[in-house]
Amino acid sequence: MSDISGRAVAGLTENGFKASTVSCKHLPELEENIENLKRQGLVDTLLAKTYLQFKYDFDSAMPNTRTVFIIAIPQPLTRARFTWKEHIYNADIPPTYIGSKDDAAVSNILTSIIQAEGFKSVRANLPVKILAARSGLAEYGRNNLAYIHGFGSYHRLIAFVSDCPCTQDNWKEPKEMKACSKCFKCTRNCPSGCISNERFLLKAENCLTWHNEREDTLAGWIDPDWHNALIGCMRCQTVCPLNTRQSARVIPGPEFTEEETNLIRQKLPANQIPADLYQKLSTIAMDDSYPVFARNLELLVNPKNIIR
Repeated sequence: MSDISGRAVAGLTENGFKASTVSCKHLPELEENIENLKRQGLVDTLLAKTYLQFKYDFDSAMPNTRTVFIIAIPQPLTRARFTWKEHIYNADIPPTYIGSKDDAAVSNILTSIIQAEGFKSVRANLPVKILAARSGLAEYGRNNLAYIHGFGSYHRLIAFVSDCPCTQDNWKEPKEMKACSKCFKCTRNCPSGCISNERFLLKAENCLTWHNEREDTLAGWIDPDWHNALIGCMRCQTVCPLNTRQSARVIPGPEFTEEETNLIRQKLPANQIPADLYQKLSTIAMDDSYPVFARNLELLVNPKNIIR
């Protein structure tokens, strides 16, 4: 039964993931870190309500939690193609949006190792980026993204808590990558100016991702030409020297006919979309946020994005 958490980390690593562990005793400090940012007014109020709502107490679901597992899943860019007016347009889906299959694989690996010793694990809604940095799994880039050796910023982070013993408590102060100290490519390539030289914390309320992930009408100061993905933004990641290898990897997504593209652009209710088209949308996680994707597609279907 010795070092169960270590064996779980090893099992995840053997299957192409990366993982680290910290003791659950640090969860109150983690919560205080987040609440302190809110109190200081360093995070936009609406953004905090949308993204910074976490659960730190797991006694009802699992008494005596002892270990937090923070896991990185490699996630290349996915590129769908849309035909409109006899032209083809690329539409990229950044890392983090697609991944339920890999989530299940991670859960199965943890379960098989931990339950064999009589313990349990459950998925946890925790601030995963901070956990990754605090556990030594990742370092921060100037763009505030978590960079992981071998994955760059092209990954998804998920967390689990378990009642198994935490034999490796890797809690430490987060680090910024040394490579960022003299590199300002992400700052120069950010169209909205959310990466600031004045402070390390991202001005997330200015980030294009924050705006085009929501159904709200886009702010008037946002230039339509800034949009470069079906959702989110890749401007700071594609120019990063530490992402050179990862940027070259692109997963081909579905191809949408002109008729299908037209149906999406009409913003039909999801229950009125043909089943085969809905299935295509679900492969790129477009079914859950259909109105958002439909609006963003409008921004990408323009002459500058035609594949020649």
